[in-house]
Amino acid sequence: MGYDCVPAAQLTELTLASRLISERVNLAPDDHAPFVGLSAFAHKGGIHVSAVQRDPQTYEHINPQVVGNHRRIVISEQAGLSNVLAKASHCGVTLNKQNPISRQILKQLKQLEHDGYQFELAEASFELLLRQALEERPTLFELQGFDVHCDSGPLIEGQQRGFSSTALATVKVMVGFQEFLTAAEGNGPVSALDAALRKALVDVYPAIAKFQLTDYKVRILDGSRGTSAKTRVLVESSDGQERWTTVGVSTNIIGASYQAVAEGIEYGLLRPSFRQSFSGFPQCIA
Repeated sequence: MGYDCVPAAQLTELTLASRLISERVNLAPDDHAPFVGLSAFAHKGGIHVSAVQRDPQTYEHINPQVVGNHRRIVISEQAGLSNVLAKASHCGVTLNKQNPISRQILKQLKQLEHDGYQFELAEASFELLLRQALEERPTLFELQGFDVHCDSGPLIEGQQRGFSSTALATVKVMVGFQEFLTAAEGNGPVSALDAALRKALVDVYPAIAKFQLTDYKVRILDGSRGTSAKTRVLVESSDGQERWTTVGVSTNIIGASYQAVAEGIEYGLLRPSFRQSFSGFPQCIA
């Protein structure tokens, strides 16, 4: 109608305002919400992505930055080189179709997805894969092993029946040539592993104290195989301002969870906004 209701400068705060409100009322942000959702400006198909790279107006009615959002290139099993190159560009990496590394990344991506991995939502895991291929992924820590012990007992509260569960996790981690062996308790095995890993690393990487596990999703990939089926775990982590998601796959649900949790911590540390908080990576770390 031609009326200016909200100044342009304030409109750029729309996405942030939406997420702050969701956090205040303790609701998960709606990824599919118009304008402010994580998928509001998501692009998937190869030709589709290629066109967006050339002229965003062909598929976007407004610039996502107008409402404080951002364009997202989705990596899926249908991904072609255009998707990989576009996603790499979004991560600050310039690749081209003639670069052998580009096809190497695509080949590795296809193989991992054949094994059950899915990077459509786990964009942080994709960036770690990308960094690994480009030899730009420093070894911040190495997982040496873990052990989880669970205790459970009957729980009766009013009309509710179930089981209470506590877990004790022990993890062994190498940082450079130094070994850390720590234990921590949690409400369940994943919570305990998360707590133990943070406890082992927080003195070396203090930024970990800001991280928290905000969402956890499990999917059985082949239900016909029963308890021997592969499990895919998605873990969402946050530093209170930004969110990122990592993936783990294993026939052992706890192993898949530990992989996703560890990558979530690693990605949080590798994000550019955290690099300045380190005095430097520990010596003897590649």
